[in-house]
Amino acid sequence: MQAFKYLTVFSGFGIALAAQVALAQNTQFQPGQIVAAKEVRFKDLGGPQLGTVWGDDSKGAHGSFLRLPKGFVSPSHLHTGDYDAVVVEGTVTNVEAGQKAIPLGPGSYFVQRGKVNHVTSCLSKTPCLLFVTQREAFDFITSNAAVN
Repeated sequence: MQAFKYLTVFSGFGIALAAQVALAQNTQFQPGQIVAAKEVRFKDLGGPQLGTVWGDDSKGAHGSFLRLPKGFVSPSHLHTGDYDAVVVEGTVTNVEAGQKAIPLGPGSYFVQRGKVNHVTSCLSKTPCLLFVTQREAFDFITSNAAVN
């Protein structure tokens, strides 16, 4: 069972790496770049934290770790651009209107379309960690749209 867990997590990393390479064209990503976990610098987003490891999350394409506090539930919101996400630690839900909440554990992957209202939650008793890749700058636009 433990081997399956690691296989699932590494498969998720493979997907994230493929997305990184596809997005890396014309960014600050450097082939052979190495960033140790202890070197990731997180900035506070008002609860969640974003730690960018390639690109520039304030200007365009980037690959970043997104840390969500335990028990975090975002307000209904959207982002300008699509993003791909892999759950690294914890259990997350990411729900658009009309969707059923599906708990996503380590190794799980989802795509969040831009300009679509959604709610993201960390169901874990410990912080959640996701790796996200995005072609556009990271933004967070709150909305009043109901998402169940």
